[in-house]
Parts: sequence; C-alpha cells; structure tokens
Amino acid sequence: MNKKIILVSLVIVIVIVSGFGFYFWEKKSQLEETAVKSLVINFGHTLKNVSLLSPTASQDIEENYKDYIAPDLIAQWKADPSKALGRLTSSPWPDSIEITGIVKISQDVYEIFGKIIDMTSTGMASSRPIDFNVTKINAGNFDNRWLITKVSVITNQENELWKNYNNNGISFQYPEKLITKYIFTQEWPPTVKIESGNFSCVETPQEKSSMLEITSQRLVDNRIYCVNVKNEGAAGSVYSSYVYTTPKEGKLVSVSFILRYPNCTNYDEEQSRACTSEREAFDIDATVDRIVQTIKWDSTLNENTLANQLFKCLVSSYSEDKEKCDELLKQITDFDSCVMAGFSILKSNPVQCQTIDGRTFVQETNSTWEQALLAVNNCEVKKVFQTHSRLVTLTLKNGNKLIAKEPQIDDIITAVEAVESKYGKIPIATE
Repeated sequence: MNKKIILVSLVIVIVIVSGFGFYFWEKKSQLEETAVKSLVINFGHTLKNVSLLSPTASQDIEENYKDYIAPDLIAQWKADPSKALGRLTSSPWPDSIEITGIVKISQDVYEIFGKIIDMTSTGMASSRPIDFNVTKINAGNFDNRWLITKVSVITNQENELWKNYNNNGISFQYPEKLITKYIFTQEWPPTVKIESGNFSCVETPQEKSSMLEITSQRLVDNRIYCVNVKNEGAAGSVYSSYVYTTPKEGKLVSVSFILRYPNCTNYDEEQSRACTSEREAFDIDATVDRIVQTIKWDSTLNENTLANQLFKCLVSSYSEDKEKCDELLKQITDFDSCVMAGFSILKSNPVQCQTIDGRTFVQETNSTWEQALLAVNNCEVKKVFQTHSRLVTLTLKNGNKLIAKEPQIDDIITAVEAVESKYGKIPIATE
C-alpha cells in the first residue's frame, strides 16, 4: 500500500514539476516577444526625429537610434544616410511602425513583419511594408540585449509591381518587372518546382569560376541557397539562366528564370557608366528570396515532413505538444537534418545551422550519398578519401569535389570496387 502511495505521489510531483517547467518556458517566450515588439514599436517613434538630408544626419542617426539598432547597422547608416530609415520631407513623415507578424527563427533571432505609417497634418498619408531581424547581442557593451540587426523596406513602387501567380497548386508573388533600366527579364515570371530530397550544393572550384556555368552556395539573411547560373552570349547581350534551390518546409524549392544583360559598352559614355553602375548594384538574390518567402503549395504534401511537424508543435501552447517537439528535435543530429527542418543558417565559416533549442551543426557535406554513388557509376571520379566519421570526399575529373556521408563505413570502397572492372582502379585513401 505504501509503495502505491509513494508511486502516486511521485507521479504527482513529476506532473507538477513538468507543468511548472512548461509554464516558465511559455512565459519566457511571451516575455521575449513582448520585449522584441516593444523595441521595434519604440524605434518607430524615433524615425521622424532623423532628417536623412540634413548635414547632421550621421550624428542624428547615432543619437536617436543607438538604443535600438546594432552597432554594425548603425555604422552602415552613418556612412550612407540614404540607406537609413528616417524623414526625407517635412510632410509626410514616418510616424510609427505597426507590427503585423512575428516569427522566432532561431534561439536568439526574431523576424518582425510590419509597416511604416506615414502621416501628414491632416492624418495618415500611406504605409510601407517593412521587415526586421531582431537579434540578442552578447558582445562588446551589450549583454543579452535585443537590437535590430537588419531592415528591409519595400517601396510603394516596388510593392505595386508585385503580382500573384497561381498554377498547378503552387502560388507565389513576383515583381511584374524589375526596377532596372539596363537589365531585362527574358523568361518571367519564374518557374517554381517543389520536390522531395535533401539540400546539397556542389560548388564550382574557384580556379574555374570564369566558366560559362557556375554553381555557388549563398546565404541570404538566414536562408541557404544553391545557385546555378549558365551564361550565353548572343546579339550583343548575355543571357543568364538562373536556378535557385533552397529548403522550405521540409521540401526542396527551386526557382528558375532567365535575365538579359546588354553589353554596357554598346551605349554612349554616359549610358555606359549608368549601365555599369546598375549592374554592380543589382541584387537579384534579395528579389528571389522575397519570392521564395511567398511560395505556397498544397499543405498535404508536407504532412510527414519533420519541418511541418515541428512547426505545428512549436506554435502550440499545449504541454503534450511541447513534449512532442522535444522528441522531434532529437531527430536533428547534423547540418543536413537541421537545414531541412527549416532552422536558420548562421553567417559563419564554415556555415552552421542553429536549432531553436540552441544546438549548432557545421556543414560538412555538399552532396548526398546518392549523388556520390552516381558520380562513381558514371566514371566521373578521379580519387577518393574516406574518414573514420564516414565522410567521403570524391575528387572529380572536372575538378569539383563531392563531400558526402556514407551510410556505413567502407560503403564507398564497395561502390568503387563494383565499377573497377569497367572503369579501372580508382585510388582510395583512408584515415
């Protein structure tokens, strides 16, 4: 009888402790969100105090924004006030920021969606969409301080150009045309594909970067992309075919399109300078990233993905969902699973992925095991190196390197031996 009482008491204690743990975990999240929102709202009230055309704009930026903006961003705005937020005219003026959404994208980073409210003496004049990244800073004079680290404003002109696309169950938004004078869309709107698989990116070696086809891995904000560009010259222009591939909601999303770049030397001297300047400032990455963030598809395709299951339990306030999230997070054991689960990418070298529970994973591979096997079977491999941790590096005959993780140690040796009679011996080194 005493054993039963002790057992029941123990269960009750565990339930109470778990309940308190979940309560404080939820309370902490609520307090963080409140702090982050307050930071952005209070920052919005200072915008009218900074005239970006004033001779003292740099000093005004420092004085008014230092409590809200991270030092790196403050320095950028002071160096070029035209890139900062503030007042351009006496009327209308930026009066406040209205928050429309908030997403926690990593342990120390929130993304805030909102709009700047412009006012005149007679009332509201207009609003402009704006996105913020708010990050907990633990460096220099800042200790656990939330500060704005990134700001993206979409101008009214840009916003009016964006159209809705919907076909075959896939929808997204895209700019009807680019706000450029010397760069033109050729195949547009972009073609979007949703596929299953794992993210990988075999980059073109630096020594071959002048090739007509280049593949590179890029980070846009906290998202990772594999970008393939094929260039072809014709009739005084270069036609560039782009394919951007990135993980989203447990799927691989690819966005493809073609742009035409006229030869700037074909214009007169003044236009040639303008063409060159536009080309140097052109940032197609940001446009593609904004398109990707708007892409939606039939949610039933995502039901079994780890990213979708995590999203459902992370936004829930039920204790059983918190427990489910803890179990799902255990499935994230490396960079690849972290990326496919939708967690943020840190701008580090080497690249790292950070989960919401604070773990970080370094990118070790650039290819899947299936791609590595395909290279072996197609006689593309020059030599092989295998580590004790099952990382396999394949040096290809074209100079590229595939780095993948084999399922079992020595699987690569088995694969190479299987094609030896057909292609000859491939050197293998192990540690």
